Amino acid sequence: MVKRRIKLQLRFIILLLLSTSLFLTYICMKIAFPPEIDRELLLRQIELGLASNNDSTLCKPPKLPLNSPEIMKFIKNVPPILCGAAGTDWVKCKGSICSIQEEAKVLQGNIECQFTDIIRIDDYENSEGKTTTSDDTYQLIDTDVVKVSCKSKNQKWSSILTTVRKNDTLWKESSWEKLPDEALKLNVLMFGIDSVSRNLFQRKLPQTYHYISKKLKGVILEGYNIVGDGTPQALIPILTGKTELELPDTRKRFSDSHYVNEYPLIWNEFKNAGYVTGYLEDMPVYGVFTYRLNGFKEMPTDHYMRPYYLAEDPEHRRWPKFCTGNTPRHRIMTNFIKDFFHVYRAKPKFMFGFHGELSHDDYNLIGAADKDYRDFLVDLYESGVFNNTVVIILADHGHRFAAIRNTLQGKQEERLPFFSVILPPWFQKKYPHFHKALKSNVDRLTTPFDVHATLKSILNPAVNQDERRDARSLSLFSEIPVDRTCSKAFIEPHWCACLTWNPLENDAPIVPQLAKTLIGTLNNYINSYRNLCDTWRLKEVNWASKLLPNEKMIQFKQNADRDGFLADLSADTHIETEMYQINLELEPDGALFEASITHNLHENSFQLKISDISRINMYGKQASCIEERYPHLRKYCHCKN
Repeated sequence: MVKRRIKLQLRFIILLLLSTSLFLTYICMKIAFPPEIDRELLLRQIELGLASNNDSTLCKPPKLPLNSPEIMKFIKNVPPILCGAAGTDWVKCKGSICSIQEEAKVLQGNIECQFTDIIRIDDYENSEGKTTTSDDTYQLIDTDVVKVSCKSKNQKWSSILTTVRKNDTLWKESSWEKLPDEALKLNVLMFGIDSVSRNLFQRKLPQTYHYISKKLKGVILEGYNIVGDGTPQALIPILTGKTELELPDTRKRFSDSHYVNEYPLIWNEFKNAGYVTGYLEDMPVYGVFTYRLNGFKEMPTDHYMRPYYLAEDPEHRRWPKFCTGNTPRHRIMTNFIKDFFHVYRAKPKFMFGFHGELSHDDYNLIGAADKDYRDFLVDLYESGVFNNTVVIILADHGHRFAAIRNTLQGKQEERLPFFSVILPPWFQKKYPHFHKALKSNVDRLTTPFDVHATLKSILNPAVNQDERRDARSLSLFSEIPVDRTCSKAFIEPHWCACLTWNPLENDAPIVPQLAKTLIGTLNNYINSYRNLCDTWRLKEVNWASKLLPNEKMIQFKQNADRDGFLADLSADTHIETEMYQINLELEPDGALFEASITHNLHENSFQLKISDISRINMYGKQASCIEERYPHLRKYCHCKN
């Protein structure tokens, strides 16, 4: 299978390089013959990256319309998140101090509260520490999380609260002086949102998008392409520079697997360089590193919000929807980030926050956070955070579970998540070559692997100098080659937004064979669990498509002249494999599956890996019989009972 995959990738490289030569031939013919074009000027513009139409780029991101009718029918307005019904929060925390609020004292009279520390045991369990009684304030010393139980003469109030306590040991250990001389001396703030494409960000978060692009002059990458299915396959390459398969096995279902601490996580490099570090993620049941993987044995970073979310999750039923007390839950994370930058304001800081509750299951709901996200960025700007911080606002992928995902544009948007880089105002003057390279990469093919290289280059700008131009990981502060292809960037065809697919009629002779391959692969995968899982059966073929290489690209043999202006199109290139995609609705319960299938023409055989199959509608409780014992089957099993 590995040899076949390498062979397929080499085939793509050869074909796409041939395509480049064809494009260049066309450009050069245009340049050479029309007398009204200033040939030298145009060549100079291309050299400087200023040409408005650079046709030498092999992989161009599709220009997807923002208000396409096939997409806009899914767009709906959502009501604001209203938490006022929860009443006044009796206690609030900021920095290391939790204070009984004066407003609550006015309404309730004398208030006495018990503050109980919540102590992390591991990623799945907390314990209760000491309890302190106070009628005024409480200082957090051993933890960032506290359970608060208060009473007045007539009422009671309780909640789980969190804040960024100042850790005196971290304060002493962290210092800009520890950074290597060549480091850029910048804080790093990364804030991610689950399941938001670049287009969706513009549709549902227009205030935030405008502030990033106009006020903050953020660089928004239009060719940022996913490299795998789901959040772990988006974040693991960012944080480690590797795929999950290249790292120690951390899957829960194997008894000899490791904790995720074994990963070479980028925040460890920043920690060793003198930074205070933080990692925040909500939705503890579906944690990136804890749902399918073993999670962390030791705290992964200096400040870590999982103990809070683990303790707070059972409290949701007490509050208005999406609220904890009178605060929308998405603001709890942004408040924590603001506190983090305030508490350690004189120290180097690395923070990665990832929010999923609003956007994971609902295409429209993230719009309710637009003003709050904009205000969050405004607060950071006005407090001076942007003066010495690289701020990266990103998403892991576009939406995966919705009817919109079953449209052609929705499918493309899944592969093109939002990604932006905001640099300090002085950066362009001090590092003009880095800034110019970043701007040149807006329309080029970029991936999570490149983000990892960029983070490394903040500590050592020369980290990529010895890398080949076709390396998998290239810093965004270096110019991404215009001839980069998905195969060079380590993007499998199934996830590549650059490929052009030609629709097939559903009655085309090959479609039944593709459907049979997909259904057979699914049923074989769950065969050992037949006592639990139903057999999949075809209900309907929704669509199928074929990857068609350019006819002229196939005919290209070599340059026909010494300058490379003309092409010899006399070759008869032999094609051994073809790539197809197919989308099926299966019984029972109308499950939607999509897959990329390779057809070996010589053997007339079809190859399909289980990892190249996507479940594109929600399965909900359909997999409840195997969800806990066999979580790897949850997308592929429909429980009999």
